[in-house]
Amino acid sequence: MKLSRRQILRGAGGIVVGLPFLEALAPHKAFAQSMPQKRFIGIYHPNGVYTPQWFPTGDENNFTLGPIHQSLAPWKSKLLFTSGVDMQVAVSGPGEQHQRGIGAFLTGAKLDTGTFVGNDGSRAGYALGPSVDQTIAGMIGQGTRVPSLQLGVHALLSNVAGVVSYRGPNQPLLAQNDPRVTFRTLFMDSGMPPTEMEKLRVRRRSVLDAVQTQLAALKKSVSKSDQARLDQHLTLVREMENRLTALPPGTCQSPTDPGMVDFEREAEIPTVARLQMDLLTLALRCDLTRVATVMFSDAMNHVAMPHLNITSDIHNLTHYGDGDPERLKVATRDTWQAGVLATLLQELDSIQEMDGSKALDHTLVFWGSDVSRGNVHSHDDMPFMLAGGGAGFRMGRFVKWTNAYHNDLLVSIINGYGGNLTTYGEAAFCRGPLTNLT
Repeated sequence: MKLSRRQILRGAGGIVVGLPFLEALAPHKAFAQSMPQKRFIGIYHPNGVYTPQWFPTGDENNFTLGPIHQSLAPWKSKLLFTSGVDMQVAVSGPGEQHQRGIGAFLTGAKLDTGTFVGNDGSRAGYALGPSVDQTIAGMIGQGTRVPSLQLGVHALLSNVAGVVSYRGPNQPLLAQNDPRVTFRTLFMDSGMPPTEMEKLRVRRRSVLDAVQTQLAALKKSVSKSDQARLDQHLTLVREMENRLTALPPGTCQSPTDPGMVDFEREAEIPTVARLQMDLLTLALRCDLTRVATVMFSDAMNHVAMPHLNITSDIHNLTHYGDGDPERLKVATRDTWQAGVLATLLQELDSIQEMDGSKALDHTLVFWGSDVSRGNVHSHDDMPFMLAGGGAGFRMGRFVKWTNAYHNDLLVSIINGYGGNLTTYGEAAFCRGPLTNLT
């Protein structure tokens, strides 16, 4: 069976299965050892953090993780915490602080005028620039089935408060919150009409069953090490399928849709988070995409998190003073968020590249929010954390700047993927790439 670098097995009715990196996909061994793929993941959660437990203690190279980040301890050497990075571009302009912050998070741009109503009644439109994930997708996403994924976990607002990814000015890419649609995007031909896709979903057997003949032929033509990689990868696909189809029907009116998960229910947040992150990992493993953003709720964030015993509005909880016991629930939310990230890092660290390195060594995860402290709606000293080696930064550090521009961090990230920029977003808030990153 002849293989190509962008190998995808295709079964009847539009079923597709992407493959992991195989020795047989590289023209020769030297190519395989020199060409691990870079990846980028932007992760957003709303309304800032519980500051007293967020920032590490200590100096740049000898620091101690705070309580929130204990689950990330195994990857401390691959983390980079920032201090003194200000999102000045979000301090003024149309909209209120949360709208301006989420709009600027990955774009470094101000908001357009518009009609989306914020928490304080002010109005705004979408961001006036592309986001770094889309800029990076143009640099490293060529040839992938999905140039970039926009995933959501209860990020339900279809306005500026529910978007972090932008193709360009006023070109929002809304997050997909339904894991079933994520699965179809990755493993089914997206060119089919929606009605035909639904008919196919009802009548189809397993995704893997549809390409079994091709799989058998493929395994005969590759090395034993490739066969082991295939078995591991296809086991993950099968497990993912089983988990999606085993979900309870919930409020689904049709008994033929057993894979339905009610992604709008707050009680389903942990289930949706697990599925979306597992699908993202699977997509990265078989090179279906190299760029993604994941939103955990939206900037309004008027939700509870029952799985954490948080039954009140989290947005309101972020408004309490740091000394109020109720605000400690924000730390509980942040700690859960760090745990979700820890699982992602573990998965990335388990994907072995052809040169013996791990996928995490070639991935940058950028985690941030729209404000630093919800109780004062500040954009100073933003709680940003980066993980992985994708941008070539020196990791395992807690780097402290003084009034550095967040836009310059975006410049540095893009340049880490091969760019040569001095500005990104609003040029007035750029001084050039940040020092002390590489």
